[in-house]
Amino acid sequence: MSCTINYFFNYPQDLAQTAKDINECLGCTLAPYLGNTDDWFDIFLSMEFSFGKVGGFKNDGELDFENFRYGIDFRTAAGAADARPIQLPAIAAVVYALYYQLGITGILVFDVQILIARYEERDIPDWGKGLYDVVSDNPFVGFGAHLRLLEQRMPDSWRFYIDR
Repeated sequence: MSCTINYFFNYPQDLAQTAKDINECLGCTLAPYLGNTDDWFDIFLSMEFSFGKVGGFKNDGELDFENFRYGIDFRTAAGAADARPIQLPAIAAVVYALYYQLGITGILVFDVQILIARYEERDIPDWGKGLYDVVSDNPFVGFGAHLRLLEQRMPDSWRFYIDR
């Protein structure tokens, strides 16, 4: 069983320029997968890292996919389950880096089914402008504390692979 954590967001640049900006921000090497310039791919922190335009997803309650232009996926296949303990922390770090460097906000979703976080920029008391998670109603100013809030929203099936 594979496990995917997705980040859906908007950015004003076209797909190729956005991939370039992500590469510069994260120090990765997203490149067209098998020459397909609509599907960008890399192995990043031992996980499958995909980037592309959002398409084919219908809005479902609080999952408003149709409001976002791009998506990033961190996927661990069954054979790569040993990477799952770093999967959520890694994408949370990516979310923060993309916000800090590029001003990107969006939604963090487990397996295109469960909303984990919805990020927006807000004025945070004693902090200034920063990344804020509307789902947990908390700012993303401390990595450990924010990660614990995200973990609480993950399904039990994910915890099984992490706790084994």
